Amino acid sequence: MRLRRIAIPLILATMLFQRCANAVAPTGGPKDTMPPVVVETAPENRCTNFTGRKIEISFDEYVTLENANQNVLVSPPLATKPDIKLNNKTLIVRFKDDLKPNTTYTIHFGEAIKDLHEGNLFKDYVYTFATGDLIDTLCIAGKVLAADTKQPVENAYVGLYASDHENLDSLPLTTVPDYIAKTDKEGRFLLAGIADKKYLVFALKDVNSNLYFDLPNEEAAFLDTLVAASYQQQFLPQPVDSVPSDSTTVIADSSACRFDQNGLGLTLYMFVETDSTQMLLEKKLVEEGLLRFVFRHPAKDAAITTHEVLPDTFQLVTMQSTDFDTVWWYFTPNVKDSLWVQVKHDTLINDSSRYSLKFKDSGQRKNRKPEPLKVSNNLVGKDGLVSGNDLILSFSEPVVRYEMKDSAVFKRDTIAYYNELAFAKADEHGLKYKLLNRIEAGINYHLEIPDSVFFGIRNRTNAPIKIDFHVLKDDEYGNIYITVVPPEGMKQVVVQLTDESGKKVLKQEAITQRQEVMFEHLVPAKYKLRALLDADGNGKWSTGNYHRRIQPETILEYKDPLEIKAGWDIDLEEVWEL
Repeated sequence: MRLRRIAIPLILATMLFQRCANAVAPTGGPKDTMPPVVVETAPENRCTNFTGRKIEISFDEYVTLENANQNVLVSPPLATKPDIKLNNKTLIVRFKDDLKPNTTYTIHFGEAIKDLHEGNLFKDYVYTFATGDLIDTLCIAGKVLAADTKQPVENAYVGLYASDHENLDSLPLTTVPDYIAKTDKEGRFLLAGIADKKYLVFALKDVNSNLYFDLPNEEAAFLDTLVAASYQQQFLPQPVDSVPSDSTTVIADSSACRFDQNGLGLTLYMFVETDSTQMLLEKKLVEEGLLRFVFRHPAKDAAITTHEVLPDTFQLVTMQSTDFDTVWWYFTPNVKDSLWVQVKHDTLINDSSRYSLKFKDSGQRKNRKPEPLKVSNNLVGKDGLVSGNDLILSFSEPVVRYEMKDSAVFKRDTIAYYNELAFAKADEHGLKYKLLNRIEAGINYHLEIPDSVFFGIRNRTNAPIKIDFHVLKDDEYGNIYITVVPPEGMKQVVVQLTDESGKKVLKQEAITQRQEVMFEHLVPAKYKLRALLDADGNGKWSTGNYHRRIQPETILEYKDPLEIKAGWDIDLEEVWEL
């Protein structure tokens, strides 16, 4: 009995110790940062005379598959995607379709394979095999960029169509490519295992997953000429399989094309086609007192009319955008409940509609104070007015009148004048007003305009306005001078000055021949220059059209950013030949 009493506590203590020991994860040792390693493939990578339905790829550790349907790509494409599964440390690919005879296939795994525990990526693994006696070893590589921004396009399909097909140009609209690849985050693509032919190269952002260019909102890119594939030696060698240095496993001696950072070869510029058919895209009451009509293309001669007699208090003001694709009707709210409007343009548009002029949100705003007019000015930098220019106030809607108040202040240096501010209309519609007070160089000015001085057509008024400014002196700004030579036969070139990011166009000038372009009165900052090869002469960038075999217009960047310093000019002696 005594031995039994001792034994039971010992057994319980032992069990408790084991349970606690099992609950503690092992610690220590370096973190695994190495990707999985292929130790065996069956059949071996780059095999010929493949007749099976299954491929097995074994790794040195457990792996996971991530988004296999999106990441794994078979080229040439198959009608039905293969099944891809894992069994312990082995990845198994089973084909559902019959494979073409005497054809080289590549399976691109992209970013689908990671190790199980640390998620280390085994990136861009490629398995290649042939159903005939020989493996095709040619390659085509390149990159896809957005035509308007030059930014890389990720996850675009790049297809090849062999030149021996009939009706070659129409194939991207109806037929799956002969070979296919996908762009990475840098916009790069690689097509390997290609036969020795010439190809039409076509890139697509495939919206409906059929690999056809058959939707108007699908982005596309193409090359004007057929392209011959290159031998892989023109690219950097890359082992398709990798094994541990101490492994004795024999893997097929193989290499595949790889991106050559110094020469990717092809560059495709991706765009969205614009439907050439003119139509009225929008006719809408967008705010109280504002009707907007939007056309697909410029409609300078569009006639927008009403047969109704409008009272004087309606105060209709019609405005057109600078590129003539938008028309605004500003009017005084609550004068009419509805209005019959007819829109005509050539023989393509004849639209008549009755519009409710009661804005849906007006009930919610009933007890709210109307939003003030938005006001901006033409100062350069923080407080500089270009010599010889008037101070201009720009408003968010036409201003029908202004009533200056006694509390308005116009200060010259330290001397203040009250109720001496005067403005006048600076444009046809009352969107701009210029200061009439005399402005001189070398003097600091201060304006204070109280609220409710400027009255917009929709009964909105300004909030208090305070502006400090002075006329810029030569040592406060800089200028850029550059001689630009357009390409021969180009209708015109639009030379643009942008901010350092390249996203905002600050100034531009259109030229038709060799000319010195001047961008003056620039505050100290970094700038970029670019040139739009305006082939259609419309003064803006135009997209491409594959159906008409028109490439998007080219935008060329000047080689370096330019830094303006106060009081310094940049006079570029080197001619910019485009």
